[in-house]
Amino acid sequence: MSEPTSAAASSVLVGLSLASVLPQVNGEAVFGALLGAWLVAATRRRLKTWQRLGSLLLSAGVGYLFSPQVMALAPFFDPGVAAFVAAVLVIPISIKVMLWVGKAQLQDILQRIRGGGA
Repeated sequence: MSEPTSAAASSVLVGLSLASVLPQVNGEAVFGALLGAWLVAATRRRLKTWQRLGSLLLSAGVGYLFSPQVMALAPFFDPGVAAFVAAVLVIPISIKVMLWVGKAQLQDILQRIRGGGA
């Protein structure tokens, strides 16, 4: 069984290789997303290797996907930093929202969207 660090390093190399082959892919954003995803995967201690690799791929994909939104909110970030931030923040925020929506009543959700109530 491979060590999580070697799996993360090989994923980074694969991502960089794909970025060099595909000119439409922003290599800087891919690298930033993979570094952020590696940080997320490395801090989750209780996961099996395949779960950690899945977490790495999910976070990297989300980081790359959400990097334009982060750059729109913080235009001083370059694509790599924006992808890193997105990879680290989007999944935990999404999980918290998902758990809140699962517990909340429809009336609470609509009231929150309309701006009323706490």
